[in-house]
Amino acid sequence: MESKYAWIIGICLIIAGCTIGGGLADSGDYMDEGPRQVEISNESPIDVQVGSLEPKLLDEYSAMIYLGIGDEEMGLLKKAGSLPSITIKGYVYYPREALDKWLTENVGKTF
Repeated sequence: MESKYAWIIGICLIIAGCTIGGGLADSGDYMDEGPRQVEISNESPIDVQVGSLEPKLLDEYSAMIYLGIGDEEMGLLKKAGSLPSITIKGYVYYPREALDKWLTENVGKTF
């Protein structure tokens, strides 16, 4: 009777080891950012730029998170009218790059 349980435990350990080992073998470090070389043919590699998945336009909530401010501060900036924005069909969006530039240009100012 004891050898029956030993066989079952042994088989379970083998299956678990293969599953874990296969998972680790497939989890290579391929998530690095930056250009990659992809071999299309044996003649010449090409550079591939992996794009960012971050949106270029932020809605108001995302802009507040990006800037690290709350509702009250966002209201003050909107009232001042100096925050760069784009309105599309009545919806206001904030370009990420314009926000970065605006931050740099307005360091030290009070709103």
